[in-house]
Amino acid sequence: MGVVHRQVAPAGSSTWDYETVAVKEYDEGNASRGSTRRILIGRDEGAEDFIVRYFTIPPGGHSSLERHRHQHGVVIVQGHGHVLLGDRRIEIGVGDAVFVEPDELHQFQADSEGPLGFICVIPAWAKAPPRS
Repeated sequence: MGVVHRQVAPAGSSTWDYETVAVKEYDEGNASRGSTRRILIGRDEGAEDFIVRYFTIPPGGHSSLERHRHQHGVVIVQGHGHVLLGDRRIEIGVGDAVFVEPDELHQFQADSEGPLGFICVIPAWAKAPPRS
């Protein structure tokens, strides 16, 4: 049976938060302190083919500089910044969609004005989170 995680946020806030989704520190690699990750849809919800995650990078911060053998589909939903794709540094903002090729060096960077929030979809086999 399907699952709905409802977004909750204080009035006037652009923060994405969910009553039923755990917030975890995103501390992989060299990600900036204060970065967070939420698994919105994954194995716990019954998804067998993909994982939908929501990341928040603090103002002036960045995700890990990394590469993986899987593709990423990313949609920016909060803030502005840059994405490093290989040797290219590209400005990004709300509504932009980013495709990261397999094995492509990448990093998401928030500008100093506010946090950068993005949805990231990867194949389920890429990171099978433990069942809760």
